[in-house]
Amino acid sequence: MFPAAPTRRAALGLAAAAVLVPGALRAQTRVVRLVVPYAPGGTNDVTARLMAPRMGEALGQTCVIENRSGASGAIGAQEVARSAPDGTTLLYSNEVHPILRLVQRGVPFDAAEDFTPVTRTVSIPYVLVGGAKAAGSADPRALLAAVKAKPNDFTFACSSLGSVGHLGAAALGQRLGVEVTTVIYRGTGPAINDVISGAVPLMFAPVGAVLPMIQGGQLRAYAVTAPARLSSMPDTPAMAEAGQPEMLFEGWCGIWGPKGLPEARVEAACAAAQSALRDAEVIQRLAAIGCTPINETPAEAARQIAAEAARNAAIIRAARIQPE
Repeated sequence: MFPAAPTRRAALGLAAAAVLVPGALRAQTRVVRLVVPYAPGGTNDVTARLMAPRMGEALGQTCVIENRSGASGAIGAQEVARSAPDGTTLLYSNEVHPILRLVQRGVPFDAAEDFTPVTRTVSIPYVLVGGAKAAGSADPRALLAAVKAKPNDFTFACSSLGSVGHLGAAALGQRLGVEVTTVIYRGTGPAINDVISGAVPLMFAPVGAVLPMIQGGQLRAYAVTAPARLSSMPDTPAMAEAGQPEMLFEGWCGIWGPKGLPEARVEAACAAAQSALRDAEVIQRLAAIGCTPINETPAEAARQIAAEAARNAAIIRAARIQPE
């Protein structure tokens, strides 16, 4: 689901939260750790590092990034789940975190029960792409008709289990009434490379990662999984124009605290994050990598995360995806 325009109530809530920053966290002298459960260089890491200095300024503390990668984000997340709920250890993860237990075995926590949502931070639009040398036109209706007629001819590359690309491919198959085949890679880059080479025909990919290849003629863009066309890709139709208005999928990053994080500290951390996302330089640098700031209160974030997790769980069940 895509972030709605901030309501007056949300704006007032964030303003009130800003007042809480000095009393809630600034009185502490300890460093605030922002745990990124992935290796350096990915969208999670890059956006966290853009925000951390501004968050630290808002909190009056030093906000440091700590990469704890492994197990598709589970290792870093468990570190936060085990930490004291005092606001000095926060998780900076993505849309896979709420459904990780559904796609991966042995996850030692329950994302809904063992964490406190603070706010989502950035949204990441996705686009259905294929190799530039593929037969046929770039018309998404024609492509979807071909997938429906011969699903075995159209394997989808996915960056990881439970990723937007994975769920988007499964949902598309369900919408078309066919079973699609997915190939799971270790990261977005290798998956994109195989689509460019023609080894795999299709992929739902983050716009920021593939826009240069689309503009350079290495990839063909069929449709974006957004409610409307994107300003960065005005010639690429939205899925609704291809007759699939329910194919709305985006990536996003967000912040969680451990279970039991006091409301004052939740509000203060949210206010600090939102302050960082209003910084002009941060906005500009996020736009350069295809990300858009999300303006949400903790309550709004909790509702959005829960609703999306329920939708994605239904897709996983329908596709008979088993934890691996």
